Amino acid sequence: MKNIDIAGKDKIIEAAKIVVSKHGVNKATVREIAKEAELSTGAIYHYYKSKEEILYDLLDQSLRVTTTIAEKSQNENEDNKELIQDIYHATLERFYKKTESRLQFHLMNEIVTGNGELKEKFQEKYNEWITRIEEILKNVYGLNSHELSRPLATWIIASVDGVVLQSLLDNGEEDLNGMFKVLEILVHEGLPHFIGLINQHAKRA
Repeated sequence: MKNIDIAGKDKIIEAAKIVVSKHGVNKATVREIAKEAELSTGAIYHYYKSKEEILYDLLDQSLRVTTTIAEKSQNENEDNKELIQDIYHATLERFYKKTESRLQFHLMNEIVTGNGELKEKFQEKYNEWITRIEEILKNVYGLNSHELSRPLATWIIASVDGVVLQSLLDNGEEDLNGMFKVLEILVHEGLPHFIGLINQHAKRA
């Protein structure tokens, strides 16, 4: 992609972030995004076919931390304890990204109601997230490569999505604090133990 195209998309994404923050997902129209980006709506459609495509790229940009941690975990010189802290804080931060969370569920609703192109893009993105989580589990927690490694990564993503949904429902600070404490125990103690069990089970299978 040409540098001018990248710069144009970056400008649109930054504008979309501001518009979504101000007006919410449903009222974030292409016209409003174009106005914030100081572009014509025609210029927006040069880069994107629809509002949903813009929102997808905004979500993708906001949730790249998993890729960053996965890449760091491939470095043998990285300290595992620091990486585990990175995992904990990145997951915790995910629960507070309300705008991105609303975006995610808005896009999922679009998929459920028949947006096949968006579904294809989301499937590709979820597969990438699963692969990255699997890499982190292998490099940081010692998960072996076997038939249970990818399903475990899939379960973890599904669990995080579930807690994100709970946070959007505003079930109360007390409930969230308890969930965050469970997360801390899970990341530091639960996962190492459970992955050991998974590896043993896979060996016996």
